[in-house]
Amino acid sequence: MRIPNLTMSDALVLRLNTLNVKQTQFNDQLASGQRISLASEDPEAASRILSMRSEQSNLQVYTKNADRVLGVAQASFAALDQLQSISSRAGELAALSNSSTVSAAERKAYAVELNQLIKSSIDAGNSTFQGEYLFNGANSSVQPFADDGAATPAALVTSPSVTVAGTTVTSGSATITVPSLTGLAVGQTVTGTGIPANSTILSTNSTAVPPTITLSNNATAGGTVSLAAAYDGASIAVSNSLSISPFTSGTSNAKIADFVTRLIALRDGLNNTTGAADGGTAAIAAARANLLTSENDVIGILADNAAMQTRIEAVKTQASSRFDNLGSLISKDADVDLAQTTVNLTRARTAYQAAMQAGAQMLKLSLLDYIP
Repeated sequence: MRIPNLTMSDALVLRLNTLNVKQTQFNDQLASGQRISLASEDPEAASRILSMRSEQSNLQVYTKNADRVLGVAQASFAALDQLQSISSRAGELAALSNSSTVSAAERKAYAVELNQLIKSSIDAGNSTFQGEYLFNGANSSVQPFADDGAATPAALVTSPSVTVAGTTVTSGSATITVPSLTGLAVGQTVTGTGIPANSTILSTNSTAVPPTITLSNNATAGGTVSLAAAYDGASIAVSNSLSISPFTSGTSNAKIADFVTRLIALRDGLNNTTGAADGGTAAIAAARANLLTSENDVIGILADNAAMQTRIEAVKTQASSRFDNLGSLISKDADVDLAQTTVNLTRARTAYQAAMQAGAQMLKLSLLDYIP
């Protein structure tokens, strides 16, 4: 039975078109180095590639966040290290002057140096990183420390923490009565006798008389206490499951304020501003004991900061490793195998040429070729 020429020509054209498409595809792959140019060419692989590239994009954002967190932590560490050095020198001055054999003139000389240490500690407390204050929690746009402007500062007039005396605490209740809401705001960390650790202000009520605040935890003891409140720093996401605040906590910032206040108390003791009969010896001894507490506080804050930096470095290392691993996986799905694709292109060209030659032979035939 003879097959019509039209049928053979249609089959030949279809075959040639198929081989031409393959040649074009292989040429494109060799030129771009990519196995897939359209999702329809391999939907499953394309879906995997898009998902992995999305994860890579997220990792880049998290890495930038981690760099920022690390920068804040390192800047904070430098300032805290300066405070620790100031604390050590202040402790030395307190030890040198804490003796009845030291003259008033010698103590006043120590006080002059201590006054410079006070100013240096305030400067360290006002350290910034990229325009943000490091030791004022979420209020990072507001300067946390300032003295009264005197050549020999008598007190801090600005502090990252607020102390509210005469606060009424009821055991088992989260509602606390305060004389005033000045300086208190939702989100602040609150400390005081009978108040559990890590308690924060959930809400304030200015219409109550006297006003009240509601904490995140119930008080464990009752009475009238002095309440201290300060802002914690904002947290920053460094992975899809971890957010870290690079700023010192509100409680830590309050301890820094206490440290500066204790430096002032030591200087006043050295100057014997109260005119005590002992020449200020008792005041110096009390200030020295308080400064030892502050030095331990600063060392503890430094340790927490160092631990946080170690954690951030580990997160960055893990993110970098995951990013590289995703790149390898994407390459396996997206990159072309040059050797195999070259072989495939050669086969497609050979098949195309063979089809052309066979078609030419078949299309030469006519009815006359079948007449005896």
